[in-house]
Amino acid sequence: MGGHDLIGGLAERRPLFEARADLLALIRRFFRRRRFLEVDAPLLVPAAGMEPHLDPFDVTGEETGLRACLPTSPEFYLKKLLAAGVDRCFSLAPSFRDEPPSRTHSPEFLMLEWYRAGKTMEALVRDCAGLLKAVGSRFLPGGHLVRDGRTCDLTAGVKVLSLSRAFECHVGKDWLVPETVEEWRALARENGADTGDRWTANDCFSYLMLAKVEPALASYDRPVVLMGYPAFQAALARLSADDARISERFELFVAGVELANAYSELTDPAEQRDRYGAFQAERALLGKRPHPPDEEFFQAVEHLPPCAGIALGVDRLLALILGETVPRVRHGTGWGNGQGGG
Repeated sequence: MGGHDLIGGLAERRPLFEARADLLALIRRFFRRRRFLEVDAPLLVPAAGMEPHLDPFDVTGEETGLRACLPTSPEFYLKKLLAAGVDRCFSLAPSFRDEPPSRTHSPEFLMLEWYRAGKTMEALVRDCAGLLKAVGSRFLPGGHLVRDGRTCDLTAGVKVLSLSRAFECHVGKDWLVPETVEEWRALARENGADTGDRWTANDCFSYLMLAKVEPALASYDRPVVLMGYPAFQAALARLSADDARISERFELFVAGVELANAYSELTDPAEQRDRYGAFQAERALLGKRPHPPDEEFFQAVEHLPPCAGIALGVDRLLALILGETVPRVRHGTGWGNGQGGG
């Protein structure tokens, strides 16, 4: 693209820039009115995460020789603040993941992440309902988002469904029923998958979510929260005290698009280290380098109060409300991805 074409393209995108600025201002007002502390998370970090399928960008300073990572989310930093006594905080944080660009993902994106000490996921559901109502009232006629001919009312509150119920409705069986990997493969095959003999329970679950559950959520006339995910998808969420097969995690969907991921946060330091070790072993099996440990984070978990946190993809939300269907790599002018992580 020549210089003239580039400048012309940027000029044409001015309405997009203005809408994005308005959205960020609305988000800040929403959280400041609720007495959240806004913080700027660092962009050079010793460890970008610990989950097996999150791949960070590594950077090395030419002059200093300093080696660091770009953050996959501000999660570790915000939890350190909670451990230091902050009771509620949020960050609008540039985040980076080394993954191929796609229709809904970009290697660079803006993450909105917020935490509440002493609160449960129900408080986060109320936050989501209030934030979406504010966004719908500001950007959409009557608060109605129209996507693929269907209408989702962002001002109508959030419908909460158990993931078990969603599987029963749209897959034909509660996800708690399969007990072995063969039973998971059979359920996936019943719903159109060619599993072969290498698919794990997690592979089967992910397929069923993408092929059956998430598309069905587009038919709901309001945003949907799916509550209670398998323990093998817990990441850094706490497991249910009533049923260790279930993690205290939810995802938020708008018009069938996954927008946010929330946890009741794991606060047991021994279990946190155990999960770190298990995740790095899984990365090794995948042929990936392990994530370096963030010892400050592990120490912070020893002081972490009961809390809940959520991550929401800002660029994905903006794409939805403006009717964009193909997010692009940003490079300052396009879209990024939204990914949960509490």
